[in-house]
Amino acid sequence: MKLVVFLNKGYYILPEDERNYFKEPLDIVLSTDEEIEHIIHVLKASQEDCKIVTVGDVSTQTLLNKGLVPNIAIIDERVQRNRSDIVDMSKFTVLEAKNPAGTITLEAWDMIKKVLKKDDIKIIIKISGEEDLLVLPAIYETPYNSKVLYGQPNEGLVVVTVTEEIKKKVKSLIQKMVKINEN
Repeated sequence: MKLVVFLNKGYYILPEDERNYFKEPLDIVLSTDEEIEHIIHVLKASQEDCKIVTVGDVSTQTLLNKGLVPNIAIIDERVQRNRSDIVDMSKFTVLEAKNPAGTITLEAWDMIKKVLKKDDIKIIIKISGEEDLLVLPAIYETPYNSKVLYGQPNEGLVVVTVTEEIKKKVKSLIQKMVKINEN
């Protein structure tokens, strides 16, 4: 099923001189198969108690391959800038949003916020553009103690446990961006 939703206009853009602040992982990085297997086992046991959100095609398919369907997955059908269709979307309701590279659109942010309120369905947000920076609103809007997982290129899988401290860190990163309002 595909839903079409018209949402807010406007966006945050990441200035070139602020990009270095966005390169560090936001929480722990898992780089071995054993570490990833362990966290997936832990997540399966706790998925009734917390939201599980993935950002990125590889992170999402990694969980799916291990039998764990995240509550929300945000993908752009690209892996390291190359077109890819590795994610099995059959277990999800599919929504679509636009989010150009180097931005966070208010449309995508609003969609993330709204779907996080749904408990009865699994949702994949297919991004036209790039999903990388959407990890920030995903963390910011996700309830405490939830997990947001995303890939850190050439390092591994980042697992963010959503806490007050992490939300403050994300807010400070978002404040480094420039907000552009559109009518």
